Amino acid sequence: MATTRGSRRPTAEERRDQVLEVGISVFAEFGYHATKTADIAKRAGISQPYIYALFDDKKALFLACLQRSREQIRDAFAAAWTPRDTPEETLAVLGRTYRGLLGDTDARRLQMQGYAASADPEIREFMRRGFMEVSDMLRERTGADHATVARFMAAGNLLNLGAVLDLPSEYIDMVF
Repeated sequence: MATTRGSRRPTAEERRDQVLEVGISVFAEFGYHATKTADIAKRAGISQPYIYALFDDKKALFLACLQRSREQIRDAFAAAWTPRDTPEETLAVLGRTYRGLLGDTDARRLQMQGYAASADPEIREFMRRGFMEVSDMLRERTGADHATVARFMAAGNLLNLGAVLDLPSEYIDMVF
């Protein structure tokens, strides 16, 4: 990328953010196994070797994309966090917050791709750990029991399916 007077080259951190955003989109579309880092580099407007200056390998990039998606959810929950009278009321607020994230279908589809790639032990452990962290955080912060949090997590996954499959609203309106 050539610079002009008054412009500057993006920093490595800015490039990393750009590659993560593009990576989320490409991995969401093609999945972990079918995605080529060359495709991500091309869409990001960088060379493929530069991806490997930012990430150790394709799996590290995939996990970083999944982490970015996870942080988006965690940040939205933190911003919406307001304890209510009951755990169920608090979870309902967080559920409505999650519904607000469904417009980012790439991020939701990426979550599904993470589950699909879980035959890989490292990816499975990453997905497993993330699921358990969110579940444990919800139990600790809301006081809800395991069964209530499990229903909340199941509802979130139903919303993901609705978003990525573009289901008519009557199939998911009863959730949150």
